[in-house]
Amino acid sequence: MKIQIGGLSEGLHHYRFTVQPEVLELGTAFHHTVVVETTLDKSPNQILVTSSIRTVGTFACDRCVSDFEEELTPSYRLFYMMEGAETAHLDPVEFQMLSPSQNIIDIADDVRQTLLLAIPLKLLCKESCKGLCPHCGKNLNSGACSCKEEELDPRWDELRRLQNNY
Repeated sequence: MKIQIGGLSEGLHHYRFTVQPEVLELGTAFHHTVVVETTLDKSPNQILVTSSIRTVGTFACDRCVSDFEEELTPSYRLFYMMEGAETAHLDPVEFQMLSPSQNIIDIADDVRQTLLLAIPLKLLCKESCKGLCPHCGKNLNSGACSCKEEELDPRWDELRRLQNNY
């Protein structure tokens, strides 16, 4: 996912990359092609790279442990500044410095990091996932289990009364 910037004219330039997840070393959760739409906006002292990424990951639900697929569509922007350019107005994580002799920008690592950060912290097959029965382990999304409901501990009765008052 290298972009030749040596001799590139000023203005907007569009690129489209299609890569396999193994190339980006994304791990076992990714089996689908990764599509990256990138726009470079080149000016005399900087290059603004804006990328939109699209792929599908296969994850295990945190509640029911079933595998499910989720489409990830993160995007990012990054400034590449020429050495000597003014960078005080930019957040240090939003830019990288370019040496005058640098002719290529490789966006593969930026795409990889953006995708890995786009994986949700709470992985759910669906918001209404009922999870597993804590006693028999049956997936409650496929139906109720035959476990008997436990009798509630009477020591918690006072707290239940307080909770019901609110």
